[in-house]
Amino acid sequence: MPQPIQTGRPAQAPVARQRSARQFPSPRQVREQDWQALVGTLRLLSRLVVERTKHRLPDDADALARQAVLIEAELEHDFPTRWPLLHPQLLLEEATWWAEEHDDDLLSCRSCQLQNGIASERIDVIRPHRVSA
Repeated sequence: MPQPIQTGRPAQAPVARQRSARQFPSPRQVREQDWQALVGTLRLLSRLVVERTKHRLPDDADALARQAVLIEAELEHDFPTRWPLLHPQLLLEEATWWAEEHDDDLLSCRSCQLQNGIASERIDVIRPHRVSA
């Protein structure tokens, strides 16, 4: 009786694999993301309040300041141990912004251009090309 030809490897049956479970961030990672988002938002709002005030736009500055107060309250409530450590540093940063000199014209203001990335040194992000199928 003829023998089947065998190669060097034995044939393996395909193994059924479970679909990879989607990895959700841990509660600690979510909390850290919340912290970073709130602190970043507060810094942005504080900077905008300074700029709007320096350029004599009180209504805009007032609206932004109200939003900043809400973010501060949320930070105090949600992060009672971390917030008191960072708050003095942010106040010092804001004090340096108040000390900056601003031009009369908002569009040509050198301080605002450097802060907002409008200066000639700005690096534009290249948009990805659309691939047609």
